[in-house]
Amino acid sequence: MIWVITFCSAVMLGLDYKVATRLFGGASSTKAKCYLGVVWFVDVMPLIYHIVGYCLPDNSTLSVMISMWIHFGYMVAAIARQPLNIAILLSNEVAARLLGAAVWIVAAGICFYGMAITRTNYTVRQVEIVSDRLPQSFDEYRVVHISDLHIGTMLNPEIELAEVVEICNELNGDIVAFSGDIINIRQEEITPQIEATMRRLKARDGVYAVMGNHDIGICIKDSITYTPEENTRLLVEKQRRCGWRVVMDSTEYIHRSNDSIALTGISFTKEQKEQRHSAKAADMEIEHAYDGVPAETFNITLSHIPQHWDDIVAQKRADLTLSGHVHAMQMKLPTKEGRGISPSRILYKRWSGLYEEQGRWLYINDGIGCIMYPMRLGTPPEITVLTLKRMEP
Repeated sequence: MIWVITFCSAVMLGLDYKVATRLFGGASSTKAKCYLGVVWFVDVMPLIYHIVGYCLPDNSTLSVMISMWIHFGYMVAAIARQPLNIAILLSNEVAARLLGAAVWIVAAGICFYGMAITRTNYTVRQVEIVSDRLPQSFDEYRVVHISDLHIGTMLNPEIELAEVVEICNELNGDIVAFSGDIINIRQEEITPQIEATMRRLKARDGVYAVMGNHDIGICIKDSITYTPEENTRLLVEKQRRCGWRVVMDSTEYIHRSNDSIALTGISFTKEQKEQRHSAKAADMEIEHAYDGVPAETFNITLSHIPQHWDDIVAQKRADLTLSGHVHAMQMKLPTKEGRGISPSRILYKRWSGLYEEQGRWLYINDGIGCIMYPMRLGTPPEITVLTLKRMEP
């Protein structure tokens, strides 16, 4: 992501120089220098932050929140401003420049709307999974799927999480499946108040969770006084105190009458850190998570990153895989058909919604919380209800 920001900033620095030359007859006048000083600072705000952040001994929840607002300001004041720059460079007409300014105002307004409204516009999506492998006792079984809470970067974590929990409970699910990234940096984000709210999340057969990349402490730099391993251990303890069943590279069974289905959890590992935003994750052995699971047993697998699905399908393991991680980059242009248009298409082979291949399904939840910037454009926070239905063979 830093390379994308660097490229965008370089382009904008050049455009702003040309704009100053056009407006002030050159870049050497006092007015031009003052203008360039302001706009160039805006253009490089994220780069300055990343340089400063690199020198800090550790990341903190506060520093990450500051980073989010810097990136938000960058999108509003720098990226959204470019239509005005283009209008100035292409025309001397006042009307053209007013149009460019209007487009900037509209784009900035959309960003503020995504921050103030869409960011907490929790949306429930209904999905049906029909399989002849599903036992009769599990016909109409309801899985409430949530992902990527990122509690440390919620603006009002106690209020926002309480609303998510209330919606989930009202959906009357048989299980709640959480596919990772409950925190952003460290387990202290789970305060006693947050724990109390988490404890209220209920389902008939329990709440199941896996570890995401943020949960295992890969963003912690000060590993001497606070190790990622200790962070993970304490985080898992807190989740289990709340009654959540954290499934770590293993399988549990859910029983109904004389039937059962299997639920497997695949945890994110440090070895996958560099490939977490790649089309394919680093090769890793996932077979042991399914040890002893009969081939005929209907299986739900929780895997934070969707890139595992190729291996899961190749090994003919999960009937339904539930993932998160991508967030659709919190930016999506909805279309009448399909998943919409999102920059996440560039990085990920599968990035949002339901996929089916060889009679097996993958669902990628767009997540609840935010990273990078505190807004969602066309990608409201998602709570999914997947209803499993038996199809007679």
